[in-house]
Amino acid sequence: VGPLAGGLFDYNRENFFFDWEQRLKREFQGQNMRVKQFSLYREDVRDLMGLTVSKMDNYLVVNAFTLGICIMLFTMGRPESGKSAQWVLWLGSMTTASALFYT
Repeated sequence: VGPLAGGLFDYNRENFFFDWEQRLKREFQGQNMRVKQFSLYREDVRDLMGLTVSKMDNYLVVNAFTLGICIMLFTMGRPESGKSAQWVLWLGSMTTASALFYT
């Protein structure tokens, strides 16, 4: 019974250490996967922020042109007061002002 119990103990001991090593590898692999997953999240956030910044750069150019056109309409493009009706002057001023405030 003694050698049989010793052999059975050694057999279980080898399985225990094998399982322990596999469990440890599984935990480390899980940690590595979580680290890679969060690095992908960070990369996604960086990409989204880059898109937002590039969109804002495009909007800045368009708004600068719109602002320039509105200022030109207020200074040089104003209709003459004697040749146009009063409501046309007010309508032109209000639409130009709303375009200016929209930018």
